[in-house]
Amino acid sequence: MEYALEIKNLRKKYGNEKLVLNNLDLSVPGGTIFGLIGPNGAGKSTIIGILTGLLSLDEGEVTIGDLPLNNKNELKIKKKIASVLQPPLLFENFTSYEFLTYVCEMYGITDEQLNDRINSLLTYFEIEEFSYVKATQLSSGSRKKLAFCAAVLTEPEILFLDEPFESVDVISIGRMKSLLRRMRNKGCTIFITSHILEVVENLCDDIAILYEGKILAYLDAKTRSELEKDVTLSEIFERYVKVHDVGEDLLNWL
Repeated sequence: MEYALEIKNLRKKYGNEKLVLNNLDLSVPGGTIFGLIGPNGAGKSTIIGILTGLLSLDEGEVTIGDLPLNNKNELKIKKKIASVLQPPLLFENFTSYEFLTYVCEMYGITDEQLNDRINSLLTYFEIEEFSYVKATQLSSGSRKKLAFCAAVLTEPEILFLDEPFESVDVISIGRMKSLLRRMRNKGCTIFITSHILEVVENLCDDIAILYEGKILAYLDAKTRSELEKDVTLSEIFERYVKVHDVGEDLLNWL
C-alpha cells in the first residue's frame, strides 16, 4: 500500500504546557478521503498546522508523498499540497477574484482557461456576487468557500482541510463533498479534521480517533463497514473517548 502521508513518534508542546501531540503515529493511504476526529483540544488543528508548515514539530518524523518534512523540502512539499484552515487564511485587502488569481500565480498556474475555472467555482458556490468584494468584507461562510475554491484551483496531490464545513450553508456543504469525491477519484488524497461526526461518517473512507494527543483507533473502510452494521460512528467514538456524563438533572428547571 502506498501512503500519501506518514507520521512517526510526533511530539508537540506549547511552552510549559503538557504535550499536545504525544508520540503520535499515523499513516494515510494515497487516493483516499481520510477523516481525523476528536474532541476540542485533542490536537487536530496542531497536526494540520505541522503538516502544512505553519507549526514546527518538537520531535518525530513526517513524510509527505516521498519527501521528509524539513527545511530542505519545504518548497517542494508546498507545491504538492493545499489547505483550508480554521479560520481560513486570506489576503484581506484582495478581492475574491484577485485572491484566487494570486494564489494560482504563486503555484505557477497560468492555464488559458483559468479565468473560466475561477468564475465557474465562484458560481458553483454562489459567491460570484462577491468577485470584486474584498475578503475582509466577506461573511465567515463565504470566506471558507473562497479558501476552498483557491485550494481546488491548485489541483493538489494532498488537500488538508481543518473543520472545512464550519459556518458553511447546507447546500454548499453538499457541493463541497461532491467536489471532494471527484478529487479523490482523480487521485488526490484528502485529509479532513472535523468534530461533525455525521459528515465524516458519510464522506470519509478511513477514520482515525484522536484523543489527548494520541491516535486511539484507526478504522479503515472494511473495519468501519463491519462495525457500523450495529453501531454508529458516534457510538464508536464514545467507546474510545472518555465522555463525562453530567446528567440531565442539571436542567430540571427547563
